[in-house]
Amino acid sequence: MVHLTMLFLTLSPPNAITAAHRDTIQSYVQPEFGQDWKLFAPNPKQRNDSIGARFQTTENGRSAPRPSAWINITAQDVAAIQGSLAPSHVHQNMVRRAWDDATSGLGANDRPTNRRAEIQVEYLKRIVLQRIGREWQGERIVGVQIAGRYSMVQPPSWSSEKASDTTTYRVLPWWPVTDQDYKGL
Repeated sequence: MVHLTMLFLTLSPPNAITAAHRDTIQSYVQPEFGQDWKLFAPNPKQRNDSIGARFQTTENGRSAPRPSAWINITAQDVAAIQGSLAPSHVHQNMVRRAWDDATSGLGANDRPTNRRAEIQVEYLKRIVLQRIGREWQGERIVGVQIAGRYSMVQPPSWSSEKASDTTTYRVLPWWPVTDQDYKGL
């Protein structure tokens, strides 16, 4: 009942209840059911994003944690849709939107600035862990680090716009991984 009420309040016209509890309602509904529909004025992506992750693993908790190589999550999503007769961009969009939401709520030292930002960071971490599982190459995952790589899409030849030809990187700090992070996955 709480779930349906929160969804109803998100979609309902502004009223006293939604005004008084806006942050609570949004933190419950976002990022799982966020909508960003620009049906009549779409703004196409002007950059290529690539999200990657690496893990700290330990052999049954007995050894010191070791970092893995970087895994390109976005490349896995793209490979899954290439050649498909009915491709779905759900996974790719899920990772990209989770990355955008999580990084927008980070402040100094890449720490969440409020409760909503904490939830968005946890959501991003859980998406990555859901893709990989509890182990990496036979060893238990005890930490995760996520990074983004951005390069601008060059404008069409008829445009007078100029786009930077540099690639930008953002690497977030290591986050610990516990059994709680896998709850419900």
